[in-house]
Amino acid sequence: MNSSLKFSAISARASESPIGEMMHRALSDPKMISLAAGFVDNETLPIELTARAAAELLGDRPAATRALQYGTNQGNEGLREHLIDRLERSEGAAKGSFAELSGRLVLTQGSQQMLYLLAEVLLDPGDIVLVEAPTYFVFLDVVKARGARSIGIACDEGGMRLDALEAVLGEIDARGELGRVKLIYTVSEHNNPTGLSLADDRRGPLVEIAKRWSRRSRILILEDSAYRGLTFSGTEPASVWSHDSDRDRVILARTFSKTLSPGLRCGYAVLPEDLVAPVLALKGSHDFGSAHFIQGLLEVILRDGSYERHVEELRRSYRAKRDVMIQALEEHFGTGSGVRWTNPAGGIYVWLTFPAEVDTGRGGLLMERSLAEGVMYVPGDLAYPREPIDPPRNHARLTFGVPRDFELVEGTRRLAAAFAECFAIPV
Repeated sequence: MNSSLKFSAISARASESPIGEMMHRALSDPKMISLAAGFVDNETLPIELTARAAAELLGDRPAATRALQYGTNQGNEGLREHLIDRLERSEGAAKGSFAELSGRLVLTQGSQQMLYLLAEVLLDPGDIVLVEAPTYFVFLDVVKARGARSIGIACDEGGMRLDALEAVLGEIDARGELGRVKLIYTVSEHNNPTGLSLADDRRGPLVEIAKRWSRRSRILILEDSAYRGLTFSGTEPASVWSHDSDRDRVILARTFSKTLSPGLRCGYAVLPEDLVAPVLALKGSHDFGSAHFIQGLLEVILRDGSYERHVEELRRSYRAKRDVMIQALEEHFGTGSGVRWTNPAGGIYVWLTFPAEVDTGRGGLLMERSLAEGVMYVPGDLAYPREPIDPPRNHARLTFGVPRDFELVEGTRRLAAAFAECFAIPV
């Protein structure tokens, strides 16, 4: 008798993230400096703020009873109202003008759950998602698990190139596959992995392109805005979502993981009206509603202004750490190495581009020498889809979120030393 398990097609397509293996290696070696993990700074985690909010919530018996009871699939109504109010302020809209959107805002276990729910609702095997190249590599795994295809759109310092998007849509249409295009995915602020943002003057035209090419079926835009609020100076541009006057084209997904605490696991999305019911139906099967106590905590934190003060502290902290990393790159790589890097205006990532002959991927010489030197980065090829071309293997993602200043400097020095050992290039 054959007693082996037969797994589903989705399970077979899903694979363990290589990042998990890298994180295990970093945690098992206390001397390893990880410039790889996209975690938030331990020193900025809101311990006292959360304790005060919990005491306030639990000190109000009716509120505590509600928080400790089951909630709804859609989420805490009071928190949703606070989020709509914040959205009005961030988009420069009059108070109350977005009130009707409360019924289209869904709270989830971080924004990652929303990404997975949307993939379940929208994607069948063979469907197409157009993504920035490079992009958030965990979302590529979500698309792959559904049996759908991710096709990369070239980027520059202003994010997704709209001329490249039009060209790819034209090629897909010529193949008779336009009806399979379901989503255009953009990480609009301080992209993971590059740290760059979608240019203000591309946001409205992106919505128009999605509308114009929806000749076979509606093409949606998924705006993953996980790093909104972490811009170091100046005013953030209006969201892509704000340019969708009909409110039926753009999904706006946000999270508290980067701006408050990943341990609280709360994200949310504003959905086109006809997506709400199917997303909630699937969410009910997932968890019967996100953790109600966490939503109660967040409602308290948003209500008294603590959140804004915390985010301002985060911006100051990350801006200083960004400066430390950029200075270390300038010092240890110099101008003659052929290595280039982004200088992000927010977020927690820096993207390195090495000379074309340098293989930064797993099993490549630079990765092996870097690990031997005691420093870890994320290989850039993980952030590229496998279409339309094989991913380049001369990029790397660094993060300045978790490491302390001296670790940023020493980690950068070790990476430069590994590079010099591999390629005999002065740095």
